[in-house]
Amino acid sequence: MLSFYKYETTVRVLLLRYKDGRDRSLAKPIMWRVKKKLKKYTRDKMVVVVPSRRDSQISRSFHHVEYLLDCAGIVSHSIFENKALHDQTNVSDRTDIANNIILVAYTKIKNKDVVVVDDIISSGSSLEACMRLVKPYVKSVKGISISYSKRFEK
Repeated sequence: MLSFYKYETTVRVLLLRYKDGRDRSLAKPIMWRVKKKLKKYTRDKMVVVVPSRRDSQISRSFHHVEYLLDCAGIVSHSIFENKALHDQTNVSDRTDIANNIILVAYTKIKNKDVVVVDDIISSGSSLEACMRLVKPYVKSVKGISISYSKRFEK
């Protein structure tokens, strides 16, 4: 698992302003420091993103992880759908997330080396669920998050 920023203070404020405040102008500064390493890590791999809930994506009017990757010059694919009906950000038991994420386009990833990308990893439940869903269809799967929370350090 590769992660770049600790999700605290300045990084937390920037990511929240970008994601929830819909401030797309922050995407390039967020990705500036990690772009080269991320490109190297994803070279010759199919990059897929952890899904947002449909209502979140509609209210933002863009998929925030896809846009971050695009600003880094990395092509990504949406192969999952998140069927959750409510936000699970502050839910202590995030294991139910796996029941809400479904793989909708497995033929795109069949027999490929895949990297699953998320913006923030707190418990790891979303990223792990996506990696588990693709594993039967791919040659290899790895996970990346742009940032990680203190809860994930444990």
